[in-house]
Amino acid sequence: MPLRLTLILSLFVSFFVAGASAAELQEATFKNGVKLVVEEDHSAPVAMVQIWLKVGGRDEVPGKTGLAHVFEHMMFKGSKKLAPGEYSKRISAMGGNDNAFTSTDYTAYFETVPANRVDEVIGLEAERFAHLALRDEDFQKEIRVIMEERRMRTEDNPNSRMFEELSAASLRLHPYRNPVIGWMQDLKTLSIEDVKAFYKLHYVPGNVVVVVVGDVDFDHLKKRAASTFGRMKARPVTARFNPTEPEPFGPKRINVKLPAQLPMLAVTIPVPVWTPGKNDIEAASLALATYILAGGRSARMSRELVDEKRLAFSASAGYDKSAMGLDLWYAYGMLGPKQTTAAFEKALWALLDDMARKPVNTKQLAAAKRNITAANVFAQDSLYLRAKQIGQMEVVGVGAANRDNWLKIIQQVRPEDIQKAVARWLRPDRSTTGILTPEVKS
Repeated sequence: MPLRLTLILSLFVSFFVAGASAAELQEATFKNGVKLVVEEDHSAPVAMVQIWLKVGGRDEVPGKTGLAHVFEHMMFKGSKKLAPGEYSKRISAMGGNDNAFTSTDYTAYFETVPANRVDEVIGLEAERFAHLALRDEDFQKEIRVIMEERRMRTEDNPNSRMFEELSAASLRLHPYRNPVIGWMQDLKTLSIEDVKAFYKLHYVPGNVVVVVVGDVDFDHLKKRAASTFGRMKARPVTARFNPTEPEPFGPKRINVKLPAQLPMLAVTIPVPVWTPGKNDIEAASLALATYILAGGRSARMSRELVDEKRLAFSASAGYDKSAMGLDLWYAYGMLGPKQTTAAFEKALWALLDDMARKPVNTKQLAAAKRNITAANVFAQDSLYLRAKQIGQMEVVGVGAANRDNWLKIIQQVRPEDIQKAVARWLRPDRSTTGILTPEVKS
């Protein structure tokens, strides 16, 4: 990056952290438990509406995996007043677009629409939430679509399949061990009765967070939400499944043989997520350590393991601070024909050991802080990303009110804090290693 651009970015980021912040959040919680969070932005006549549900893959029971994702499909199959597919057609007709996503911790439905149509969208969302049509013929069609989706994304993709097996082997109790899309054997046995029971148990007002970001008025939206979602009858909220994962007794390994072109090695380690006010520096240290390791082509894994030592043709790592209970920190290397998993694994642990034994380079740390902050600043240009950050923080229990605190905490991390976090958490005896070996066809 040119020096002048670096200086400009540094000054901009410093100004943002020191004095600027995202627009004020305005909140309201109704008697039935529905929560409304609004961020007004009058820069353009558009708005992002997101309906977040505190239900995801973690809320399924053994043998019934995939149900949360099923609802991502079934919510578009009509309701008492909406024909199948009519919801999306109405959104499109008003010049908007819509979609949805499911994770282990939540399900979310979202729309980008003209600001003057937000009232209508909230009414449509409340309609399909409260009066979803759960017809067996629709379910039978969608479950076949979902099984094909699983085949394409996971079963026919050896790397995805290996990560799925690795996650299952890494955890004993925590629900992150199960795939969000569900195990194929479970998808084959799900019934419309399972779907109805899941809907009745989890699609209750107390699990709803309505997030709106854009050219809207909070007081007006509060009245609209009160007359739609707020009027729904309160129902019991089931406590979420969030067990304490036992501390690993020692390193684990799995070897997966699949029809793949090239080998891969991946490592997962259970690490803590951000709990505001309790482990601020530790969580930020893990985030910064991961960025120093894998934040772009100049990061240590790419520079040292790929470019210099030629032990893999691609390598990366990841950490998600905004989860529930724990996160499965990961690192992996995609290897070429003449590269070995043993050599890459040895070098990866040597790199982590180096970070645990001595403080990181101050220039690397400063660059990581600058880039993490810049990414958060530039994300403010996207209504979608702003609303997603709010919704995710709300449903996992962090609270959107803490969103501006994260960047301040990032700036407080010292080199020795990263050294301490890596030494405590990213150790071989806490890891599960997965090796993907291409299956030799006879």
